[in-house]
Amino acid sequence: MKTTLSILLIFICSLNGFAQKKWNTEIPKQIIIVRSTKSYDEALTAAKDASKKLGKKLDLRDLVPDKKIGLTWPEGLCKTGESDEKYFPYYPARGDGNAENDDYISVEYSDGYKGFAKGFYIVVAGITDASGVAAAKQLADVKKVYKDAYGKRAMIWYGTMD
Repeated sequence: MKTTLSILLIFICSLNGFAQKKWNTEIPKQIIIVRSTKSYDEALTAAKDASKKLGKKLDLRDLVPDKKIGLTWPEGLCKTGESDEKYFPYYPARGDGNAENDDYISVEYSDGYKGFAKGFYIVVAGITDASGVAAAKQLADVKKVYKDAYGKRAMIWYGTMD
């Protein structure tokens, strides 16, 4: 009985470790980009235009321009405990934490994504799996309106944001 209990306990602990490895990782995703620019005002104008033309919700995620890091949540939001982070400035890259696919318009900062050129405001029209039928369709739908739109692969964090 003692041996069986020990084996069961080891098995349960190993499952927990496996689940943690799958949780705290990076997942490949496709970021659909309509426009990139060094100007936040230009990006915001393009995002509003894309929202109308594509019939997608515009969600700026409460982000505001910041000279130090590009975009940030407002200081009050960072320091009131409404976010996971307690410091200011803080930029949470779209998708980080949950790595879910989404389909809305936002302005993001390229520095938040590994492998992207630094210092650009990017108008994002969605995040999809890195490949597959759904990814191809979402990009094709955006390209019907924005011929220069493209999908760029990024590794999105999936796990706790501590």
